[in-house]
Amino acid sequence: MYTSPASAIEKEKREWQDETMYFLMVDRFNNGDTLNDKEVDRQDPLAYQGGDFMGIVDKLDMLKEMGFTTIVLTPIFQNEKKGYHGYWITNFYKINKQFGSIKEFKNLVSEAHDRDMKVLVDFPVTHVSTSHPWVDEKGKENWFTNKKEPVSQKWLGNMAALNLKNNETKRELIKVAKWWVKNTNLDGYYLSNASGAPLDFWNAFSKEVKGEKKDLFLLGESQKKDLKTLTAYEKTRLDGMTYSRLNKPLRQQFKNLNKNSNQTINLLQKKEETFENSRLAANYLDSYKTERFTRDAVEEKVFPGARWKMALTYLYTIPGLPLVYYGSEIALNGGEGVDNHRTMDFRAGNQLIDYITKLGELRQQLPALTRGTYESIYNKKGMTVFKREYKEETLIVAINNTSKTQKVTIPVSKFAKDKELRGLLAGDLVRPNEKQFTIILEREQSEIYALAKKTGINVPLIVALALIYIFFILFIFQNKKYRQRVREKSA
Repeated sequence: MYTSPASAIEKEKREWQDETMYFLMVDRFNNGDTLNDKEVDRQDPLAYQGGDFMGIVDKLDMLKEMGFTTIVLTPIFQNEKKGYHGYWITNFYKINKQFGSIKEFKNLVSEAHDRDMKVLVDFPVTHVSTSHPWVDEKGKENWFTNKKEPVSQKWLGNMAALNLKNNETKRELIKVAKWWVKNTNLDGYYLSNASGAPLDFWNAFSKEVKGEKKDLFLLGESQKKDLKTLTAYEKTRLDGMTYSRLNKPLRQQFKNLNKNSNQTINLLQKKEETFENSRLAANYLDSYKTERFTRDAVEEKVFPGARWKMALTYLYTIPGLPLVYYGSEIALNGGEGVDNHRTMDFRAGNQLIDYITKLGELRQQLPALTRGTYESIYNKKGMTVFKREYKEETLIVAINNTSKTQKVTIPVSKFAKDKELRGLLAGDLVRPNEKQFTIILEREQSEIYALAKKTGINVPLIVALALIYIFFILFIFQNKKYRQRVREKSA
């Protein structure tokens, strides 16, 4: 018997690499104020469904309890009619009234800060609505490369493409970004389609906008997957990029049992070798632009809950920022486009929520998960074991994504004879013999082990349990004697 160890590493100053992020679509999350439901039509999936800033505030405690430290919101700016998703921007300086007022948004930021949480807002710079006043404004002809073009997401239709090489366009977007930071105190921006903007644009944008607030965070979304492009954008003044190249192999690995994981391991190792700070690259299973990961499992005719548990364990323990899309905690289903943007259901079961909560706790408690080195130890047809290490803290992550119980041996020389591996998810305990540690894991199970000194028998706990047992026996004995005396008196 033993107690799970707390991290032996002294708590260090929180940095962005320590964050766990929750990406939500404002309109589809939670309705906290029905007074702003003027364009809501719940019979039409292409219309607003009622989610707003007050609804997010109502759920901040829930998100914090699940271990999320940063929330990322879809664009909050004024949109054309039916722009529930936020990307049909018609005015960058005005708030989307369907979500509430700017006062309510500032309250959301304040409430998040009171809970030691951070807020990022998606700030799209490559396109605006074809209804934006700039499109037809005299003197702004050079602000656009194309005033009406189809974009990669078909559900967005035609949009106006901004000319980011034009100095006036660039200055205006920088001005807008600075205005929101100054007036609302938000913590940074998620920059959708960042790889669609020139590198020099981001250098200028970052330099100016970061001057408004210390430690402002800029996370760029990349739709390009080659490492050369990703690292080029990472080397601008952007703080991190989404690691889009990992997304498809990650989903392929966990959508069913016995899947090969070589590709994800190779990509993780390449990221370690090429990124300036791989801890700030965001990893994700799905997003508002993809099908839901649950859809992968449904199409494979397997139970989504088990798929999610193993995939999330991997997501939370590999190097980088976990970026979890809303609805993942209830295994929300959905295809591409609008079907992906279903409303959140807060009546769903808690089994997966409880699991995510535990992962979130461990990620916050163990610096090796947010700052540590990465080393693959074992990998074969769905059974994956890797090591994360930071200063004096060593963790072993084991994930059995196979149809059978698996046994993996690790030489004692990797660690030390006087150590043991303590399971922090399921409470497993592995002690070595003279030559090796042997991890035995049942099918579709995961464990995060902490390397710690051997504990031996927990004598105080055993004594306490023995005393409880003795007192229980004495209680039964006394109760029996009492009932016997009562019967004798009655007779």
